[in-house]
This record gives sequence, C-alpha cells and structure tokens, in this order.
Amino acid sequence: MSIPYPVSNGDDDGELRRLRLRYPAVCVVCRITLSKGSEAFWNRAKKEVTCLACAPDGAEATAGEAGASAATEGERRRNKRVEDVRRRYGDHAAAVAREMAGRDAAATWGKGSEGERWLASFVEKEVGGAVIPLHDRLIPGTRGNIDHIYIAATGVWVVDTKAYKGKLEKREVGPIWRRDNEVYVGGRNRSKLAQGVEKQVHAVLTALTSDPTLKGTDVHAAICFVESEWGLFDFPFQIGNVWVLDTRALRKRLKKKGTIPREKMERIARRLEVSLPPAARSAA
Repeated sequence: MSIPYPVSNGDDDGELRRLRLRYPAVCVVCRITLSKGSEAFWNRAKKEVTCLACAPDGAEATAGEAGASAATEGERRRNKRVEDVRRRYGDHAAAVAREMAGRDAAATWGKGSEGERWLASFVEKEVGGAVIPLHDRLIPGTRGNIDHIYIAATGVWVVDTKAYKGKLEKREVGPIWRRDNEVYVGGRNRSKLAQGVEKQVHAVLTALTSDPTLKGTDVHAAICFVESEWGLFDFPFQIGNVWVLDTRALRKRLKKKGTIPREKMERIARRLEVSLPPAARSAA
C-alpha cells in the first residue's frame, strides 16, 4: 500500500486524513484505481485509501452554477469574432464588431444561459431539499455538458433545458405497429435533441457504475421547454426514453416519493460531482 503525504496541515492524531497520494492506490470502497497525486482519504490505522466520491467525511456535493458554461462560451465566441475583425480590418471595425457580436451572443448563448438559471431557481423554490442538484456539468472526453442533474428519491434525473419560443406539438410518426413521437416547436422539428440527452444519460450511468453500491440506480432523461407554448390538453410524452415536458410536469416528477434513502442520494451526488466536474471551469 502506498504511503501518501498531506495536502495541508491536519490533525496528525486522527485516523482519517485527506491527502494527495504519493503512489497509485485503490479505493477500499468502490475499488476505483487512483493515480499518483490524486486527493483521497488515508486511514492510518487500517492503511486503507478511500476516494473522494466515497467521502467518509460526509461532505455535501456542491451544486454549481446553472448556465455558467453557456455564458462563458458566448463570451468566448464574441471575443473571437472581434479579434478576427480587428486583424482583418482594424480597431474601428472591431468596435462595431464588439457591439454586433455581443447582440448575437446574447440572443443565442445568453438566452440559453438565462433559461438554465431560471429552471434551477424554479426547482429550488418549488422542490427544495427533496432533490440534490448538480448544474452545468462537463461530460469528460467531450465538449458537451449536462445542464442539470437532480438526484431524487426516484432516481437520477438528467434534464436538458431549452428556451425555444413557439407552440410545442407532439407528432406521431412511423407505421401503426411501431409508432414513435417527434416534437416540433414553432413549426421546427426539435426531435434530435433527444439524442443529445441520451448521450448525457450514458455519461451519468458510466459514472455510477464505478461504484458497485450504485449499480442499478434508475436514471431518467428529460428535455424541459421553459418558454414554449403548451396546449390546454397537451401532456408530457416520450421520444424513445427521453421525456418531453414543461416545468410543472418536471416539478411533479422530482417531488414524487421513491425508495432511495437520503444517505444513498448523497452518495450518488458525491460520485457524480467528482466524475462530472463543472463545465464552466473547463470552458474558461
């Protein structure tokens, strides 16, 4: 077993210390391999290493900032446009480009960021402590992110927020014996959004399976349209395994009673927090 060294001055008389590993080790709980330099907990008496996700200190997961990476990406693209114009046409043209590119960024990335923040605030107000939120998480190995993850008593909810305006319509397609659904907003087919959410679900499932105690946890997928117009008699529906719903339907599902105890919810949250880091930090 490797002998780690401390991250900071701690209580040398205690059995558990948080430190950086001097050599690779294996978590005694989930058996994940930890590389040299990783932070972990060291039990001096038992000479055992525990990873941060298995958190023997019981630390709560940090929710993160909803919409942060969308805002950062909008700013990055605006600055790139301005600098491209500056190199080609000079400072006077760049001054105009800054204003025009700023408008475009606000209309696209800014709108998406605001929608994510609004939904996060809505769930916090309407659902509160019934769920544990994680916002704007990076999908490691890709440029993609997950808008919201909610750990509830019924399982994990992966939620993609869309602030599209216009009337939302469910349209059935395919032969009678194998019907499927498509979603249109403002007359445009938005059904391909479901494929992106399925990729997000796969990332969450991959993170959970690294802990044997969390295998089999239900993971639900949803696209929440926060500004679209729903008809009076319209109801949530699915595209494959992905729910298409509004904020009220999402609230109902997050508040539904389930069988997962709070302790396990917190364990799930810690695992996902360290496996899917904040996206904004990577985009910055």
